[in-house]
Amino acid sequence: MLEEYHPVEEIEPAREAQYANYPLSPIIKNVFSWRGITHLYRHQAEGIEHANQGKNVVVVAPTAGGKSEVFLVPAVESAIKGENTLLLYPTKALARDQHLRFSEFALYGVRTETYDGDTPQGRREKIRASPPQILISNMDMLHFILLNNRLFTKFFEKLKYVVLDEVHIYSGIFGAHASNVLWRLKRLVKRKYNRDLQFIATSATVGNAGEFCEGLCGEEFVLVEGNSSPRSEFRHLLVSPPESYSVAALRIADEIGKKALIFGNSHSLVERMGLMSQRMNLPLAVYRSGLRQGDRRRIESDFKEGRVKYLATTSALELGIDIGDTDVVVLAGFPGTITRVRQRIGRCGRKGKGYGVFVAKESPLDQYYVENPNEYLRGEPENCYINPKNENVRRLHTLSAAKDLMFSPEELDEEMLKIIESLEEEELLKKWGNFYSATKEGSKRARLINLRSAGASVKIYNSETERRIGERGIGMAIKELFEGAVYLHGGRPYYSKKLDLEKMEAWVEPMHRQVEEYTSALSNKSAEVMEELASRTCLGHKLSFGKVHITEEVYGFLLKDMFGGTKIAEHTFETPYIYEYDTYALWIDLEDMVYDVPEFGDGLHAFEHVSISMMPAITGADPKELGGLSYPSGRMYVYDSVEDGNGVTQVVFSRFEKIVQMSKDRLEKCPCEGGCPKCILDPMCGNDNRYLNKAGAADIAEKLLGNPENKNKKRKKKESTS
Repeated sequence: MLEEYHPVEEIEPAREAQYANYPLSPIIKNVFSWRGITHLYRHQAEGIEHANQGKNVVVVAPTAGGKSEVFLVPAVESAIKGENTLLLYPTKALARDQHLRFSEFALYGVRTETYDGDTPQGRREKIRASPPQILISNMDMLHFILLNNRLFTKFFEKLKYVVLDEVHIYSGIFGAHASNVLWRLKRLVKRKYNRDLQFIATSATVGNAGEFCEGLCGEEFVLVEGNSSPRSEFRHLLVSPPESYSVAALRIADEIGKKALIFGNSHSLVERMGLMSQRMNLPLAVYRSGLRQGDRRRIESDFKEGRVKYLATTSALELGIDIGDTDVVVLAGFPGTITRVRQRIGRCGRKGKGYGVFVAKESPLDQYYVENPNEYLRGEPENCYINPKNENVRRLHTLSAAKDLMFSPEELDEEMLKIIESLEEEELLKKWGNFYSATKEGSKRARLINLRSAGASVKIYNSETERRIGERGIGMAIKELFEGAVYLHGGRPYYSKKLDLEKMEAWVEPMHRQVEEYTSALSNKSAEVMEELASRTCLGHKLSFGKVHITEEVYGFLLKDMFGGTKIAEHTFETPYIYEYDTYALWIDLEDMVYDVPEFGDGLHAFEHVSISMMPAITGADPKELGGLSYPSGRMYVYDSVEDGNGVTQVVFSRFEKIVQMSKDRLEKCPCEGGCPKCILDPMCGNDNRYLNKAGAADIAEKLLGNPENKNKKRKKKESTS
């Protein structure tokens, strides 16, 4: 079957390890010897030395590159001296897995405890009363720990290290929240205990790890490149199947016949692959966030022990959770960034030859990488992005910081005072003499903060049990939970009976049948510039960046076949669902092309689609974190699709020329005539890919990449004539 797909193939040779002579303490040396570790890699020794010198350090290395030892050694050594370490992991599953690595030091008096949402209440009380030297948690729980920091005085008064494992996860809006949580942590420890914290971070291979950590933590960092660990021979395969990419991914994994992880890029995709595998009689399990802890552990164990041969998973298994040896990783669709490709395929081939198979879907970026395999195999990693000054996020954490510890006059600069005064007007803060503290209502609001969202969330309830089963940010809720929607959750399909935006509730009913359909929202959008913050000349045109007001209106939906995507029915709502918010955007005016490009409006709409599909290659952002809008009059917007922005369009603003070049390349190489999913069709398009023109898009890209000097001369001549 693989030969029928005509795959692009490359063998990556094995790499020898580079070791360093680092003097480990006897305790650590003994534990490491039990694990079979006799020497440290060169980058491990370098990172530990920087930490011992009191520097903040970030180690960048691929999966299984030996990053953990860089913070494990300083944490254990400081524990022996009576100082504490806070380890923050991006997922509870990874934290639980890493706990085992530290538990081996318990024989030497080094206590490690995990304090997260899965920790029983009785255990939490014991941890607070007698804290360990090493506390494992996550950013969400740290938010609540800070709100109740008086219960953790014994731990904070000896805190030295803060470890941020897999720090690249904190891109986007989650990173904006994380940056503010860390600001609150530093503020509390400094003002209450007069201690300065030291940070140790690890990251997958990204383009700006040092700069990103400095933005996230507000501190200077030393960057260590982790390229001294060994690697087995690895076989890369790139496939563009004529059939459904999800079906092809399953078939390819089955043909190779080895233990395989199959990565999908969404909950709904892996759930659909689970349904497909049942029909194909494949021994496959589905793993994703949102499953109950017991179910996750059972699936991990079944895969590790070989009871399950194939595992369809989201990014939940992208990180370093121990699931045993894996021979094959299949990527069902490009995961959005080269960084994530390397993170995912790094999960296999650790103890022998590995396979990494990229099965491209019919999207412009997937096809771009199939046609440019060198960019896929050796392309530069993307940059992480962050906007720690997201106004709404900063406001929420200023409120939380007042609950952590009252604000004193010397802390209040002009920006902070403005935020505090607005919170006081809403009666969320109150003034006590010269100090500010949270009111009862303010404390309640702080406890309800969702670190994955910049705006409000819709709570989802099972109408049969009346139990809450989850929540969704309002921007996604109006597109996924409208009345009549098919919503997949926890391996089960639900029918959305009601979406109440006043109460911020969605009521869904389990569908007790095999589902072969899915729903897709129909929507309209509009944008209004509020403030231009920057502009520059780009390809002979003015490119602007600033704050905009976005209005999104879901006015109906389509019912489609799950396997072929064929339209079955269409419905229009009597009253549309509307969501309005302020965010950041870039925009470009191409009014000089309106009469030069046939069907210009449809062409610009198509150019908007293909250009946005290329942006993850520059920014590392998920396509859902971006929105686009174009007008027949000549203006095209690309905006951060979260309230108050996530920092993505600011990255695009500086590299828009590269986006245009990639778009032109895709449009030229796609063999279709009128447009297809491989070039201009977008599955998230609000009007179901109507009003598109591929030739017009190609003409716009061609004109943009013409000689900018000639364009400027032409424009100046036109201005002088008028």
